[in-house]
Amino acid sequence: MTEKHGERKVPHLSEDELLAWRGLLELEARVLAVLDAELQDLHSLSIAEFDALYQLWLSPAGRCRMKDLAEKLLVSRGGVTKLITRLRNRGLVARLSQSGQQAVDAQLTEAGEELLTKAMDTHFAGVRRLVVSRLSPDELRTLRTITTRLRDLDG
Repeated sequence: MTEKHGERKVPHLSEDELLAWRGLLELEARVLAVLDAELQDLHSLSIAEFDALYQLWLSPAGRCRMKDLAEKLLVSRGGVTKLITRLRNRGLVARLSQSGQQAVDAQLTEAGEELLTKAMDTHFAGVRRLVVSRLSPDELRTLRTITTRLRDLDG
């Protein structure tokens, strides 16, 4: 393996495979770190908090069962509970339960939607600046095809 990439040869992956994998990991880490810092600086939201608000915004009536929200956010039920509790304490989300049912829903509040609207401007401007603007339309379509295929871990 070439030294300029800082990778040592491994018997498990070819050079192209290893550099593609490492590139994917490094890209995600770097882009998310920048997006997180911008959201923190401008809106006092972490990227995880932004994503929770965004997923609720996408849901009908801004409301979603906690277990379903955990799946959308790729966190455990305990993790989503802590996240939603932080957002509830700031008045951005309400936790709702119905008498006689164990299920708990999270719902985006008016304040949460107002903050999210501002944060989306920041977030998606960062996505455009860091990723979208650096790729041609053909490259974006290819990236979409690749990510769609890789998300299906059973396929």
